Amino acid sequence: MTGSNELKVFDSEVKGEVFIRRNSQYNNLNADKVVVFEGVIARIFGNIKNVIIIKKNSKVYIHGSITGKIENEGGEIILYK
Repeated sequence: MTGSNELKVFDSEVKGEVFIRRNSQYNNLNADKVVVFEGVIARIFGNIKNVIIIKKNSKVYIHGSITGKIENEGGEIILYK
């Protein structure tokens, strides 16, 4: 049985548009667009090129870069360089 804060880990490269609907960790993300849904915890290692949208009560840890815009709709973002 998994806990509600357990992260689903993706080790393979993920590209394009990414919609994060559950607590997840992406170890090789090269996305154009990322949407983190309400109440979700996401840890991202990689790059976001166009936009990241952070929904209400979500939390995003980014180890990498964002070269586009951030749309924060009530979540929290922590950026590590």
